[in-house]
Amino acid sequence: MKIFYLQHSGFVIEFDTRCFIFDYYKDPAGHVQRLANEGKELWFFVTHAHGDHFNRMILNFDRADTKYFIHTDVPLLGKPQGDLFKMNVGEDLSIDGIHITMYGSTDEGGSFFVDDGVHKVFHAGDLNWWHWAEDTPENIRFARQFAEKEFARIQGMHADIVFFPVDARLEKAREWGAIEFLKVATVNTLFIPMHNNGPVWEPSSYFKSHFGGVPLWIPQQDGDSISI
Repeated sequence: MKIFYLQHSGFVIEFDTRCFIFDYYKDPAGHVQRLANEGKELWFFVTHAHGDHFNRMILNFDRADTKYFIHTDVPLLGKPQGDLFKMNVGEDLSIDGIHITMYGSTDEGGSFFVDDGVHKVFHAGDLNWWHWAEDTPENIRFARQFAEKEFARIQGMHADIVFFPVDARLEKAREWGAIEFLKVATVNTLFIPMHNNGPVWEPSSYFKSHFGGVPLWIPQQDGDSISI
């Protein structure tokens, strides 16, 4: 299994015959096109319609064996040749022995938990504790309560690969969502930050002291990859 970082919150997990592609936005290194040229079956997952998580160019890779799993609010125009599955938060489905569940978000859309029977993958989309220091006290309180509610839904989750926002714009609160997530969920293989919007994340001493046992992969630039 190999993981490729596309850009922002976009990632590919490559298996022997198929690939899971999450929140394709841009792919400067051309990984998806290369994998398509190699004949890999492409499964696209779109958590929500924000422009930094969704690009209609995913239809350029449409073939009979392509699959699209999208939140119902995503405006994927036209009818693809491949299979299209629209999902709401709380729904799940099983396709070709792979079980897919849509969890919640603290912004638009949802998040995906994908279990192929061997690997369990969670892509958070915009699920995070969005604490903006300059916001109103009411909005700050709402963001905290919203995060608490959504993290409670994933209490006890065990995942092998987790993609989770660690956004530099949140400044001192950059890690807060990741910390709260790791309090309720277990990551077995890799925790991978995304949604940087600024400098590459360097875990704080607090994070290291409390979650030093969590295995991390922190992509340094677009196109980076890791083999597992």
